[in-house]
Amino acid sequence: MAAACARAPEAPQATIKLQACRLPGVEIEARCGSHEVWEDRDGKNGRRIRLDIAVVRARMRTHEPDPIVILAGGPGQGAVSLASQVLPLFSRLNDARDIVFIDQRGTGNSHPLDCEDEQAPPLQSLFEDTLPEPLVARCLATLDADPRFYVTSIAVEDLDEVRAGLGYDRVNLWGGSYGTRVALEYLRRHGDRVRAAVLDGVAPATMKLPLSFVADGDAALSRLLEACDAEALCKRTYPRLKETIATLRGQLARRAARVGIQDPRTGERETISVNENVFLSGLFRPLYVAELASLLPFGISAAAEGDFNPLLAQNLEFADDVAENLSLGLHLSVICAEDVPRISREDLAALDRSFFGRALVDNFIRACAIWPHGKVPADFYEPVRSEVPVLILSGGIDPATPPRHGAQVAATLPNSKHLVAPQVGHGVSMHGCAPRLIDTFMRNADARAIDGRCLERIPRPLFVMPLGTEAPRAAAGSG
Repeated sequence: MAAACARAPEAPQATIKLQACRLPGVEIEARCGSHEVWEDRDGKNGRRIRLDIAVVRARMRTHEPDPIVILAGGPGQGAVSLASQVLPLFSRLNDARDIVFIDQRGTGNSHPLDCEDEQAPPLQSLFEDTLPEPLVARCLATLDADPRFYVTSIAVEDLDEVRAGLGYDRVNLWGGSYGTRVALEYLRRHGDRVRAAVLDGVAPATMKLPLSFVADGDAALSRLLEACDAEALCKRTYPRLKETIATLRGQLARRAARVGIQDPRTGERETISVNENVFLSGLFRPLYVAELASLLPFGISAAAEGDFNPLLAQNLEFADDVAENLSLGLHLSVICAEDVPRISREDLAALDRSFFGRALVDNFIRACAIWPHGKVPADFYEPVRSEVPVLILSGGIDPATPPRHGAQVAATLPNSKHLVAPQVGHGVSMHGCAPRLIDTFMRNADARAIDGRCLERIPRPLFVMPLGTEAPRAAAGSG
């Protein structure tokens, strides 16, 4: 009888003070605050840093005690600035649950490790996936931080401290891209504090960024070419697309093209050099978003005729989105500590047989030779094992976090379910029926009961055609 009357553990007493605030692009009022932590959590000495926090309270007076915590990607994105994009996904769940945004240390307004030149970077740099060593060295020299203390495992301890400071006993997690790595590490260290988790575009610690981008990017580009070849109008309009890409790449490797383009920051027209690196970036970046990828055959075909603007416009749109909310120093702190040290000579040799090659990987290896490396826990690369219900989402044409990574993680999470949206790129949560699936899962915390077949019905966007293109006529008698 005494056992039947036992009380569940009480939620911790809230110690972090929040005040009414407005978040950019968000109509409803939020509550904002901050919490100081040691930069060196183990040594507990030296610099203290401030973590930026925003909470959108549940609308119902009587609400669930466990909030949904948003874990941003990158690595290097701040979570608070994503509120306007993410809140619509949780609009119904926000009736009964708080939605919590915490800028991870080194991002957003949480002592960001930003690498900003005194002058705006040249337009050329927006088109290239490069990390010039002078830029990396200058950034390191100007940082008011020790980059060794800005790795995932330390950020996870910050997260748990803020959870307690906000007065929550347990939380639900939603992580996107790199945010899934943070979520998995939190599950490993503090799984008893998690009620349920959604992992969208899984980026486990074992994936070796940016090495994995090469194989996964190759596969995504191959699927795009196959999809065009399987669509009669695309095949007729852009014949021999694979050969066109190879020819154009060879030409640009021998001699870069000079192209005039309008700088969106100044409105002035500038000339940039379209070399092999710019061309490969122009192919890879749009693959993240199926709608942008649908423009690639048109952009490639136009470039082959000497007009690079359609291809560069897609590249620039992606680059602007990334640069707007990414702390490069945090990006380097994570990848240089957790990923690059595990890239072997054998890994590099295999890249010589790939389409996208080793240029991006070599860039990071050179940058990480300059950037200080933090420590990772001994078990950091071991599979995360947890009984917590986990819903895993993967885009079938994602060039960065395709289904193979989600399947690997699901294998050691017995209460998980891995759902694939075959025709979706990087990030599934906002597409088709995915918001409804997430809503149902977060309410019931039962991943295995989720029927994700509706994700298979989300179509790949139609390929963009030049104006005046006519669809092929059906053969006589085919009806």
